[in-house]
Amino acid sequence: MNWPSVQLKQITALGPQYGANAAGAPWTGSRPRYIRITDIDQYGHLLDQGAVEADTEDVNEYTLQEGDILFARSGNTVGKTYRHSSQNGHSVFAGYLIRFRLDPQLADSKFVFFFTQSPSYKTWVSSKKRVAGQPNLNGSEYSTLTFPLPALREQRRIVEILEQADALRQKRAEADAIADRLLPALFNKTFGDQVSNQNKWPRKPLGEITAITAAMVDPRKTEYLDLPHVGPDRIESGNGMLLPCNSAREERLISGKYLFNPSHVLYSKIRPYLRKVALPEFSGLCSADMYPVTPLPNFITREFLWALLLSNAFTNYTAEHSGRANMPKLNREQFAAYDCAVPPIELQRWFSRQVIELRQFESKRVVAHGKIETLFATMLYNAFNGELTAQWREAHVKELLAEMEQQARLLRSNPNGRN
Repeated sequence: MNWPSVQLKQITALGPQYGANAAGAPWTGSRPRYIRITDIDQYGHLLDQGAVEADTEDVNEYTLQEGDILFARSGNTVGKTYRHSSQNGHSVFAGYLIRFRLDPQLADSKFVFFFTQSPSYKTWVSSKKRVAGQPNLNGSEYSTLTFPLPALREQRRIVEILEQADALRQKRAEADAIADRLLPALFNKTFGDQVSNQNKWPRKPLGEITAITAAMVDPRKTEYLDLPHVGPDRIESGNGMLLPCNSAREERLISGKYLFNPSHVLYSKIRPYLRKVALPEFSGLCSADMYPVTPLPNFITREFLWALLLSNAFTNYTAEHSGRANMPKLNREQFAAYDCAVPPIELQRWFSRQVIELRQFESKRVVAHGKIETLFATMLYNAFNGELTAQWREAHVKELLAEMEQQARLLRSNPNGRN
C-alpha cells in the first residue's frame, strides 16, 4: 500500500498567513501571549521564560487555534516549527512566523508537525532556503513542502507511537535540567549573591576585566570554510550545552562572522534573558549576534565569567537594559558597564577546577543525549517511509483502503487547499 505524496497547500484550510507586525511588550497577563521565533526551542516546544505581549490591540486575526502550525521564515532558525496547543493559553504570533491551519478531514496536525522534526524535512529546508544576507523561506515556498500522507487512522497511529517516544525523550531532558542546576548552585554557594556582595569583594565593570577583540572574518575564505559555525540556536538556554553545528561551507555563509577559540566565552547578545552562554573547547566561527568574550588573566577566570553571565543577577541586569524592542539585545557598552563583585583569583581558580571536573561528567551526558536524539530521528525516518507502522497497517488494510479512497476524493476536489 503506497501513501500518496501531497504538498502542504493541498491540505491547508487557512494560510500561508504572516504574523502581526508589532513590538513585544512586557508580560502582564492581561493580553494574549505574543509568540516569536525565539520563543520556540529546537524541538518545537514553547519556552517558559521571556514571554511578552504584542504591543497592539489589533491582534484578532493572529489568534492561534489548537493545531495551528507556525513556520519560521527568516534568520538562522528558518525552518523551525511550532504546533499550537490550547494548553499554552491564548496566543498570537509575530511577523517572522507563517501560520498554516490544516484541513482536519485530511491531516492530523500532530502528524504534520512530527514530519517537520524529521531528517527529511530538515534536508528539504536546507535545499530550499535562500542565502541573501540571511536564510529565508516564504509562505509560497512552504506551501510546496511535499510529504507522504497516509490515511487519517494511520496518521494517528504514527502520532501515538511518536508521542510515547517523545515523552521518554522529555523525561531525559527533565533529568538533564536537574543536572544543569548543579553548577549554578555551586556558583551561589561559593561566591554568594552578586548583588548584596556580602563578602565585600572589590567591584569592577566587565569592561575592565574582559575584552571583546575577536576578529571578524569572511566565512567564504578557504581557511574558514570547514570551521564549525555556532549561532545562538546552537546553544541550549540556561546550561550552555553546545549542540551539533554545521560548517560555514555547509551553511553557505556569506556575511562576516567572529573567529573564536577555546580561550573565549561565547555570549548571545540577542534575547539575553534566554541565557545562552557557552564554553567552547574548539575553534570556530560564531554569529555576529554573539560576543566572543576574553577573560583578562589575574582578574577573572573563564569558568567564573561563564557562570557569572548565566547568573540571575546578570540576567536581571540584561532584562532591564536590553529594552522593549521586538528583538531585545545587549550592546557592547551595556555589557561592559555591568558592575560585578570580583572574588579572589585563587577562589575563582578553585571554582574553575570544579567546573572542569563537572563538565567531564556533562560530556558523557551529552553523548547519551545524542544517542537518544539519534534514535528518535531514526524513528521519525521510519515513521514517514512506512516502516514504523508496517505490521499495524497490514492488520488494518481493509479499513485503511476505504479511508484512503475517501482521502483521494477530498484531495481531488481540493487540489490547492482552501486559502
